[in-house]
Amino acid sequence: MGMKRVELCRIIRSDQSPECQMYLRELEGGRVFPIIIHQNEMAEIYRKVHGVAMRRPMTHDLFAALVEAAGLQLESVEVTELKNEVFYARMNFERPDGNSFSIDARPSDAVAIATGNRTPLFAAEKILDEIGVVEREDGPSGEMES
Repeated sequence: MGMKRVELCRIIRSDQSPECQMYLRELEGGRVFPIIIHQNEMAEIYRKVHGVAMRRPMTHDLFAALVEAAGLQLESVEVTELKNEVFYARMNFERPDGNSFSIDARPSDAVAIATGNRTPLFAAEKILDEIGVVEREDGPSGEMES
């Protein structure tokens, strides 16, 4: 399965529902697609993007601290599949001995953790082909909305 490098380009909060939208944009080609996420993950991603510190560690901070303490390196996050309107992601790690492994993750959690330590994001080309759209020049800017 081919992967394309993407970036987080927007998060949009809904005032009428606990669901928000996280938009990922293909770096070469510019196709954009949304992933529905909950407000808690939206707030965490927003916090990471804007460098907002909390008084105590949040769940994603704890995960990142555990990864670091174990000597692991998060190499990449991949949004791998869209099946029955549910997105799937994989977090790819490298151990201190150079061996690699992957774990299944919700895209919202994986992107929140990756955003915190500037880890590269990828999306399956199949997802981009199926639902990715190229935004018009006068369309939404690449800035985060909330």
